[in-house]
Amino acid sequence: MKKTIGAIYFIIFLTSFSFSDTTVVAFNSVHQSFGSLGNYRVVTDTISFPESNQQYAEIIMTVMLECPGGGCDPWDRKANIKVEHLNNWFEIGRYVTPYGIGCSWSFDVTDYRSLLEGDVSLRSFIDTWVQPGWLVTISFDFISGVPENPFTVVRNIWNYDYVVYGDTTNPVDITPETEYLPMDVTEVNLRMITTGHGQGNTENAAEFSLKLHDIYMNNELAYVHNFWRDDCEYNQCSPQYGTWQYDRAGFCPGDKVHHQDFYVMNFVSAGDTVRLEYVLEDYFNQCSPNNPSCVDGITCSECSYNNSGHTEPNYFIESQLIMHTESYHTNADTYLSFVEISGSSPTVDIYMENYVPVYGIQFNILIDLLDGIEVGELIFQNGQGGRAEDSGWTIGVNDSGLVVGLAQGTAEPIPPGEGLLTQIPWNGNIQSNLSGTIHFSDVQISGYFGTELSLELGEPVNIELGLGVNEDITLPLKHKLLNAYPNPFNSIVTIPFQLISSQMVFLKIFDLNGKEIITLVDNDMAAGRHYLKWDAGNQSSGVYFSVLEIGKFIDTKKLIILK
Repeated sequence: MKKTIGAIYFIIFLTSFSFSDTTVVAFNSVHQSFGSLGNYRVVTDTISFPESNQQYAEIIMTVMLECPGGGCDPWDRKANIKVEHLNNWFEIGRYVTPYGIGCSWSFDVTDYRSLLEGDVSLRSFIDTWVQPGWLVTISFDFISGVPENPFTVVRNIWNYDYVVYGDTTNPVDITPETEYLPMDVTEVNLRMITTGHGQGNTENAAEFSLKLHDIYMNNELAYVHNFWRDDCEYNQCSPQYGTWQYDRAGFCPGDKVHHQDFYVMNFVSAGDTVRLEYVLEDYFNQCSPNNPSCVDGITCSECSYNNSGHTEPNYFIESQLIMHTESYHTNADTYLSFVEISGSSPTVDIYMENYVPVYGIQFNILIDLLDGIEVGELIFQNGQGGRAEDSGWTIGVNDSGLVVGLAQGTAEPIPPGEGLLTQIPWNGNIQSNLSGTIHFSDVQISGYFGTELSLELGEPVNIELGLGVNEDITLPLKHKLLNAYPNPFNSIVTIPFQLISSQMVFLKIFDLNGKEIITLVDNDMAAGRHYLKWDAGNQSSGVYFSVLEIGKFIDTKKLIILK
């Protein structure tokens, strides 16, 4: 029934709206070069993509190179395109320029849809060192239709622009990484984009030397990464100048670099963590100038770099976790949001999703547009319960509403995961008509050794206690079924949702076979955020679905009962 519910949603979606294809031209014949006119090997600009791309089935990026006056760069140069998201750069395409001629390539970037919304910083890099360079045009075609995977998480794993290979004085150090998989994840792939460069040394590494790299998942050898290209002679941008037809480590001149996806869920389950290791095949470059045994004309033709074609072997490594999920999840290290503000049990419930361990938290709780009480009359108390308390944390609150999480004494870092972080009691019941909005400010979340973690914050939440709603309160921008909590749960779960206006609302629960279990709501409800509790004490363990229906709008979330 999971698929059936999704099918109903898609049919209604298509019949309710009419969308057309959209094209966004990011760079239009931008000159990338290096020389007397300046260094334009990297070009960055802010690009306006659709505010939401959920109505598009595919997103295709096309890169076109043209020759400026005086001709193109005569050499094959590595190049890539990256987007900035939540203060991190994500590579969405890599290619190597042809020898001295123009060409174009298309990349399927649909998996990066969560990075391609609204105003985005886009960066084009070409490793050119000559004045002619290239004229670069990059466009994005958003193709209308129902997306196969509307929710995708993209996490950077290894990003190394220059890994020296075979030099014992500069050993390879690719740090193992541990990442969390959300509870509703359906598919996870480790995406590897590796190319080898350098030649004229021992074995002509790393460009012309076939080396295999090992991928370990949870300390088990999972895959052998063989990225050798033996099809360069069939290059679509050929014939070219130079040695374009020769086999290479991960690329062909005048072609896009093909990524490899390695399936992760054979080694880890949803809601768990996976430890990832990347190990290069053993190699020793006898021609390194750092090799004291290297003798010019004897051991090697020469023992220096950048002379007579002898260059340092190196790898250009990019990798990401691509995770398809059934609901929205952040691409940042951490996601912090309010999940409930109620009058019957006045607490500020704070939800946190984190892909890596959290060692420290600090933030302010602010209330705006307050009606019914003076700010100074509000009293917050120390946090209790949730994942913070489970890890032995003290959640202290001072008079200004500053919340500080201290991992002291026997306390442990909060492990990767998702769910209720803590509940902060407050005296919100002192006025029956209290209303306003609550949000975070000055948030700092740190990881190991105080490293600052990337962060996304949830939207401000309306406070609506007792009587009515303050019309001046900022209302939600869209109907939405929010993440239930706790989830998984044993008996009682809270299901939040928001309305942009007063509407007739249906909220129902289905089991995995499509059988309707209960109707929680079947009536008109006011605009704002609402919270429904479902007592599933008489239900068996398993997967269930909450389905919110508002007119032609339908939203679905997965619920997991564990007993």
